[in-house]
Amino acid sequence: MVGGSTQLDALANVRRPEPPRFQPDQPTHFRTFRNQEREIVDRTLRFLEESGFYWGPLPVDQAHAMLTAEPVGTFLVRDSTQANHLFSLSVRAEKGPVSMRILFDKEHFWFNNAHFDCIVKLLEYCVDSTQIKPFTFDCEVSVVFYKPLRRNPIPKLQQLCRRNIISHHGVEGMRKLPLVSRLRKYIEEFPFKM
Repeated sequence: MVGGSTQLDALANVRRPEPPRFQPDQPTHFRTFRNQEREIVDRTLRFLEESGFYWGPLPVDQAHAMLTAEPVGTFLVRDSTQANHLFSLSVRAEKGPVSMRILFDKEHFWFNNAHFDCIVKLLEYCVDSTQIKPFTFDCEVSVVFYKPLRRNPIPKLQQLCRRNIISHHGVEGMRKLPLVSRLRKYIEEFPFKM
């Protein structure tokens, strides 16, 4: 036997790194992004990965099954199954889970007539807005956004601290706090209250 069984066992136990989710140089079914658009999509993907409520290529039926057991207003972001859209938003409505596409056009993500250069900013807007008045869609479905469904329901202590600082002080206020540079950098990696 060439190489012996110990070499084969060692090779079998080598942990191979997972391929990156987003490979911009690989051919895709999406249109080509211009420079600014590419930066916006790249930044948004980094934020979504950090958020914990981005589920990647999750099928719609699986997203709906997961949301069925959750309270009304629980939502998640997933890859769109429609070729001309990047992301979809699935949310638990009163009548059950529904999914909607998030549009990307003119360097902004669009949903229900609101637009931002980042999906997480857009979702913060949705949470704040629907606490006042639910969104109503064509099919007479009323939707509120309350909390994201995260992959890991128990956040790390650092994540809780980061959310608390941003919730109470905002990004600009955080910059005025006497924080060590490492903590400031960690907060700026995901400067959102959700």
